[in-house]
Amino acid sequence: MRRGQTPQGFLLETIREAYKLAIEKDRRNFTCDCGVVRAMLPHIKIATTDGTDSNQKVTHTMDLFTIEKMLQARSNSFRFDPTLLKNLKGKNIIIFGGSSGIGKAIHDLATLNGARAFSASRTQNGIDISKRETIEAFLSSVIDSVGKIDIVINTAALLIKKPLEKTSPEEINAIISTNYLGMINIALSAHKFLKESKGTLLNFTSSSYTRGRAYYSLYSSTKSAAVNFTQALADEWSKDAIRVNCINPERTQTPMRVTNFGLEDPSLLLKAEDVAETSLLVALMRKTGMIVDIKKEGALLI
Repeated sequence: MRRGQTPQGFLLETIREAYKLAIEKDRRNFTCDCGVVRAMLPHIKIATTDGTDSNQKVTHTMDLFTIEKMLQARSNSFRFDPTLLKNLKGKNIIIFGGSSGIGKAIHDLATLNGARAFSASRTQNGIDISKRETIEAFLSSVIDSVGKIDIVINTAALLIKKPLEKTSPEEINAIISTNYLGMINIALSAHKFLKESKGTLLNFTSSSYTRGRAYYSLYSSTKSAAVNFTQALADEWSKDAIRVNCINPERTQTPMRVTNFGLEDPSLLLKAEDVAETSLLVALMRKTGMIVDIKKEGALLI
C-alpha cells in the first residue's frame, strides 16, 4: 500500500503533446495528467518518487492562503562563506544605529575588511532617523566625501518593555517614529544613491515579528512591519537593481537587551559579532527580498 500525493510533473512538450492527442481522439475519461500521458504516450516512462507532507495541493482559494503562510515560515539552511568578506574592500557602507550593539559590530567588522564604514546615531552624531532631513544631510555629506554609497544598513531600533496601557504617548510616538517611520525615512533618503550604485538596503527585524509578545506589542508589530516593508520594497526596487533584504537575529547580547531583560546566560544568546558577520555577507548577496534568520546553529533563508 502507498499513500499517493497529487503533484505530478512532466516536461512541457510531453504534457502538451499528450493533451493534443487526447483532443484529436476525443478522449475525455481521465482522472489526472498522469492518466493522459499513460494513455496517449505509452512509450513515456512514468515513475513515483518520495514525497513530503509539505508538498501541498492547491485546489481552493484557502489552499493558497495556507501555502503562502507555510512558505513564509519555511527556512532552508544556508551557509555563508566568511572568506567572502574580502569583497567588502573599497565599499562605502552606512550604518544607522552604528554606535552600539549589532550596528557597532557591523561597523568594526566592515572596517576591518577594508570597507569605509560611516555610523549614524543620535548619541554619536545627532542623526535622528525620525527626522528625514537629518538622514539626507548625513548621506549627502558621505557622498561629498567618498562619491557613492554601496550599502545602507539600518540597525536602529527602540524597545520599551512594559504593558501598553502603561506606555506613555511620548514613548509610543518614539517607538513608532524610530522603528517604523525611521525605516521609511532611511529608504526614501537612500533610494537615489543606491539606484546609482546598484546597491543594497539591509533592514533588521526581530524574532518577535512572527508572534506579538506581551509587554512589547509596539516593538513586535513594528518589526513585523519591517518584514513586509522589505519584501514589498524588494519588488518595487528590482527595476532599479537595488537589493533589499532583512536580518532576523535571535536573542542577541546587546546593551538594548540588557536594559530590557537584565543579565542573561550569555551561552543562550547570539554575539553581536556573529550577527554582524552574517549581516555583511547578506549585504553582499545578489538576492533580494530575503528574510535571513540568524540562529545559534547557523543562518537560515526565508
